[in-house]
Formats: sequence, structure tokens, C-alpha cells
Amino acid sequence: MITDTAHFAAPDARRIRGKNLSLLTASHAMDNAESSVTTVLFPLMRDALGLSATALGTIVAVGKIVGAVAGIPWVFLARRYPRTRVLAVCAGFWGVWAMAAGLSTGFGQFVILYGIAAAGFAGAGPIALGMVGDIYDDNHRGRATGLFYAGVALTTGVAAPLFGRLSGFANGWRYGFFISGGLCVLVGVLILAFLDDPVRERHSAPAPDHRARTIYDGLRELFAVRTFRYILVQRLLSGQNVIMSFGVVFLVQDRGFTTATASVIALPFAIGYVLGTLAGGRMIDRVHQAYPRGGRIAMLQASQLAFAGIAFLGTQLAWHSIGVYVAIFAVVGLLQGQVPVVNRPLIMAVVSPQLRPLAFAVSVSMADAIAYGAYALLTGMLGDAIGLQGALLVVTVLLTAVNGVASALLYRPYARDSAAITTRLPSGQGRRAPFLNHHPISEVPNHEQ
Repeated sequence: MITDTAHFAAPDARRIRGKNLSLLTASHAMDNAESSVTTVLFPLMRDALGLSATALGTIVAVGKIVGAVAGIPWVFLARRYPRTRVLAVCAGFWGVWAMAAGLSTGFGQFVILYGIAAAGFAGAGPIALGMVGDIYDDNHRGRATGLFYAGVALTTGVAAPLFGRLSGFANGWRYGFFISGGLCVLVGVLILAFLDDPVRERHSAPAPDHRARTIYDGLRELFAVRTFRYILVQRLLSGQNVIMSFGVVFLVQDRGFTTATASVIALPFAIGYVLGTLAGGRMIDRVHQAYPRGGRIAMLQASQLAFAGIAFLGTQLAWHSIGVYVAIFAVVGLLQGQVPVVNRPLIMAVVSPQLRPLAFAVSVSMADAIAYGAYALLTGMLGDAIGLQGALLVVTVLLTAVNGVASALLYRPYARDSAAITTRLPSGQGRRAPFLNHHPISEVPNHEQ
């Protein structure tokens, strides 16, 4: 096992980190691009295949729930084989399944192919975030995570209105999947050609029984971290992401805008999200340095409660101008952008480096995906029963407000668990040594032993 620190100690280290972060961002952006095609062009798909609002909830739910199951196997493949190759497959070449979904002749066939595509894309987030944690130290992870998610949001925001223009074509939704799938394959090629893994692993494949123990011990040690358990519960109570999955459909169905007009909200949302991640990441780093025991949690609570208030204005009050919704969704994006730049560094701070990819597979690919899928399905069902306005009130306003208040439970365990990680790492690694050797998960000590 060799850590290639000399390479990153060169004068052009910043350029190398920037290149790697850009490629990691592109790998995760592909999953969001697929979701963007589905949500923006769903009105066309609905008319072509004779679907209802429940169908959109089903599509989103299937994609997220399948992703929840598939995330962990990709993480362990990345422990056995070079991470760059695994990432190129799951985030890039897997795009052929998205292209196949565009050829679907019925809803059932589409759901199956879309689910297969989602199973591959689920591996991108955990692997990419694990590599980001290796590249940056604790005091700069808010900024790095902000840049990561800003790039993802910007890609989605630019793609959504462009995909919206495909609504002028009878088979526009099919073209959207062909284009996005092709871009995925291109990203896979770029990852193989240019991505440098900050931690180079050279080891023989473990025996099957050792791999089983590694999976079991890894999950056991991960769930021994109380803060991580609380974060999982907090994420399972989060319905914030649903607002953009149904935002365009809501404006078309409940507010009377055309698909092309309604789709313009994606860009201001993305711009707000980018500003929220970039400015929020820098702000959170400063708050964390000033108040390391709870600054990140206070920022998390503030963004959630503010989000609930602005979401109420956007979904419960009727505005006749798309310009008002543009402004509201820009602010919603700003507040939403602060969530990942708090949540991901929170996890990095309380979980050992060797366990971080697994932690993100469980929290992002699994917990977030299950919550997203379940709330999308619930929103679709409630939308058919009481209308999307009432459904969004329950899922994006009331639930988010409750979540913001309940997040106060994180203060005490986070202070203890983050301090335990810092003291257990070798001198300096808790703050300034981002490139750590990977060890078998079973060798990582338990937080509460």
C-alpha cells in the first residue's frame, strides 16, 4: 500500500487537485443529468405513454431505491480494483443503459432500463466523495464540497432548460436520454485518461471469507458512530429534494405555465444552488474553525428552517408571473446548496478515512436515495389525491421544518465523535494530512469500544 504524496507536493499541486475535483464532479453530475431529463421532459413522456403524476413518483422512487441497493457493492469493487476504473464504469460507460431507456416502447420497459442505469450511477457519489475526502483536509472540506456540488448543480441547471427545448419535438424525451447517455460515456473516457487517484492501492484480492468479514465489520464499525446514526435518521426525514423533481410539473399542472416556460426555473435554482455551495462552503469552513463543536450543525439547522419558509411561499401562494417563481426557486436553491456542504464534511469529520466511501454509500446512495424515492412516491400519490400543492406542503415544508428542529440532537454526539477521530489519527492527519493509506476496514478501531 503506497501513498503517493510526493506527486502532490509538486508546485502544481493546486492545478492537479483542481483537475481531479473537476473530473470527480463530472462523474457525479451524470446521475443528476439523468434525473433532469426525467423531471423536465416528463410532461412529454406522460402524453406519449399515457401516464399520471404517480408515474413520475414511481420513476424517481425506482431510480433512488435501486441506487440505494447498488451503492455499497460499487464501493467494495473500488476497494478491490483501481478506483478510477470502477468510477469510469459506473459513472461513465454505464450511460449506455440511459440511452437504451430512450428506446423504450412502454412504461414498464422504461422503468426497468431506467432502474438498471440508476444501479450504475449509484456508485459515483460515494467513490467520488471518498476521493474528495482524501484530497482535502478537514478545515477545507466545506469549500471543496461546495465546489463539488456547485459543479453538479451548474451542470444540471444548464442542462435542464436545454432539455426543455426538446419539448418542441415529438420524441424529445427520447433524444434527451440519448444525449445524456452519450455524455456519460464521454465522461468515462475522460476519467480513465486524466483522473489521478490520490491514494494508490497495491494489494492482492482478499479471499472470499475475508471480504465477507470486511463488509460485516465495516458496517458494524460505521454504525457504532452515534453521530453517523443520527445523520442517517436526519437524512431519512428530508424531503427537500422533491421540490425540484415536481417543480416543473407543479407549475404546469397547478399554475398553468407551459413546459418550456416552467423549465426556466431550473437555471435560477442551479445558480442559487451554486452560490449556496460556494459561499456556504467557505462560510461553513469559517464557522467550523470558530466553533468546531457545533458550528456546522447550527448552519444546517438555519438552512433547513429557512428552506421550509421559502418553500411555503413558492408552493402555497399563487403567483401569476414566472419571474416571481424564478426568484423564489433561486433562493430555494441557495438554501438547498448549503445542505451537502454541511452534511458531507460532518460525515468526514466523524468517520475514519478508510470508512468514508462506505459511509457515503450508506448515507448518500442508500439513506438519501431511500428518502428521496419514498417521498417522491408519496408526493406523486398525494398529488393525485389532494393536488401537488398540498403534497408539497406536507413533504417539502412541514417535514423540513420538523427536520430542522430535530437536528439539534446532533450537537453533543458530534462534538465527541469528531474529537475522537482527531485524537486517534496520527499527528497532524486530523487537520493537514489529506492523503492517507487505505487499510482493511476491519482494522479500523471502533468509536465506542
